[in-house]
Amino acid sequence: MRRLLVLSLLVGAGGALWALRHARPAGGAEPERLPATPVEPAAPATAPSPEARAPDARLPEVRFVPISGEAPARVAPAQGDSRRVVVYLHGFCSDASTIAEWAPAVQRHATLIAPHGELGCAGQPGHFRWGNDIRFTDYRIQRAIRSVGKALGVELAQSDVTLAGYSEGASRAESLAWLFPQHYRRAVLMSGPAVPAFEKVRGLERVAVLRGGREYRRTYRLAAEHFDKAGVSARFWELPGASHGELGPEAPRVLGEVFDFVER
Repeated sequence: MRRLLVLSLLVGAGGALWALRHARPAGGAEPERLPATPVEPAAPATAPSPEARAPDARLPEVRFVPISGEAPARVAPAQGDSRRVVVYLHGFCSDASTIAEWAPAVQRHATLIAPHGELGCAGQPGHFRWGNDIRFTDYRIQRAIRSVGKALGVELAQSDVTLAGYSEGASRAESLAWLFPQHYRRAVLMSGPAVPAFEKVRGLERVAVLRGGREYRRTYRLAAEHFDKAGVSARFWELPGASHGELGPEAPRVLGEVFDFVER
């Protein structure tokens, strides 16, 4: 009796295995007609996270605008209807390409115009320096403001200008503020070759003095404190991690604070 029971179980198992191996899909579907690999369902679309969006996505981009009588200047138009102007003067044998990093800090308040120096640098195509004729520099700036205003269809304020200069550009900004107080109201002096002179900035409404975290800073900080005590609203900022010729990784944040101060 036991032998018959075991035999019947073995026969039943063998039949089940044979059926599984030779089974065909229901409805007569041919296996070779099925896809070779399964198709994954498309993932539902999701909105990009706020971190993935560019912080200045709503602001106009930096563009080149033709200037009467010379090469185009880099321009970042103001957000809104502001007629104010910030003019950036780059450093010695450099260019104004770095404004793309911090242009949004200006665009909240004014149109940013960055002409290049009038003198070329030997062996450095596309790099320029500023001449010593400050009156000619003022003429070029005023001409650039008129040309940009015409191109943008806005009457920009030629007598409400903030000068932002780096290194050699900071030195030229001081001289421009001194000689043409009727044009220039505020200044942002970044990593100037010498401590800013009070007699050159005393007519300004506000002054920001900046130095890189890897540059000498003490006397520049003291100069800003002196200006403030002497009646010129002034503050000092450090650009963390920056050597001379650099603005450092926190430039957008720092310059945002700077222009909120000078353009208030």
